[in-house]
Amino acid sequence: MAPPNRNRDALSDSVRRFERSNRGSRVLSAERMQADGRDVNRIKAMDDRGRVRIYVDDPQRRRPEPPRRPPTRGDHD
Repeated sequence: MAPPNRNRDALSDSVRRFERSNRGSRVLSAERMQADGRDVNRIKAMDDRGRVRIYVDDPQRRRPEPPRRPPTRGDHD
């Protein structure tokens, strides 16, 4: 079981990801829940037409993002 702070961070990350990919939607609630023995994040949101949608994010299935490298100069000075 992950520490409580990590769970809260994963939930916050899921909400931010949802908000970035669903502009115009309003998050109504977000909670941690069990699904198939795994901890998942459930986000309830209202879209721009007023429909309530449920989004489920499994942070354990998400691949870690590769580290970002600063841009390099092409002239090799």
